[in-house]
Amino acid sequence: MKNYVICIGRQFCSGGKQVGKMLAERLGVDFYDAEILRAKAKDMGIEDGIFDMFDEKPTRSFLFSVVMDPYAIDSAVNEGKVVEAQRKVMAQGADKGPCVIVGRRADKILENDYNVVSVFIGADMEHRIARYLERESMNERAARRFIERKDRERAAYYNYIGDGKWGKADNYAMCFNTSKMDKDKIVDIIVDYINEEFGK
Repeated sequence: MKNYVICIGRQFCSGGKQVGKMLAERLGVDFYDAEILRAKAKDMGIEDGIFDMFDEKPTRSFLFSVVMDPYAIDSAVNEGKVVEAQRKVMAQGADKGPCVIVGRRADKILENDYNVVSVFIGADMEHRIARYLERESMNERAARRFIERKDRERAAYYNYIGDGKWGKADNYAMCFNTSKMDKDKIVDIIVDYINEEFGK
């Protein structure tokens, strides 16, 4: 039986990464985020800088530049290397056993090879702004602009090989709002689902 992989998409400052960590701890499975996956890429000997090139940034503008600038073809080759590098790193983790992966388009990259359970975590904007301002010094207007930009980047990054449905409910098994539901309750629901689908 294929291993299950819980892939968590999230709005910026929604608490999605925290939910992922809590979920992995409750289930007793491995947890992977961008930092951990980047370290694993280096351990696998993946070319320096390749994995860092895709850090949930927009890619549509990149594709436009390739069309307009023939000299950008080398970058296009590198982009292909980046997607394959991410697939290899995530697959290595998933092959070890069930796991939780946050971000990186994991659900789309792994959906044909593993039992993917896609989850999206969002939150009300005022709560996201408050959470961001707990760690950064700026005014609320600037924080809102930054959060909105990060969301646009994540959407563009996801939609590049996805179906244009980043953050849309019909693209995920489950969607949650951490402003309206406690993170522990969210984890309880996901754990119950996993246990029913894949056994304890």
